Amino acid sequence: MGRRSNAEMALRRRNLLLGFVIALFFGTAVYFRLWAIDSSFTVDDREELRRQFDRANMEAMDESASWRMKYDMEFDKSRLLQDDLTKVKAALASTNERLVALLKENASLKKQLEHCNCKNLSALLR
Repeated sequence: MGRRSNAEMALRRRNLLLGFVIALFFGTAVYFRLWAIDSSFTVDDREELRRQFDRANMEAMDESASWRMKYDMEFDKSRLLQDDLTKVKAALASTNERLVALLKENASLKKQLEHCNCKNLSALLR
């Protein structure tokens, strides 16, 4: 099961070599066929193909530039909105700090008022 005989190995090598030779033959045939097709192009055909390629290339560059411009505009909008959001968050943080300070002051004033009311009530009761 583990070892193969020399005859089997030689047969596998021969089949592998035959497959490579056939692939090489078909590759050569395809190459010559493409070469024959290429040589059938006239100078005018090649010039027309070059012009079409140049036109397509210019259109692709224009479209790319258009998309880049759209991206830049959206990026600028995003940056401005991010800046505004940062300002709003900073204002909200300072407002929250002020609210905490006012609540503390309010609590202090309530204590003072209660203390004053107690003195005034005791004076009124006398």
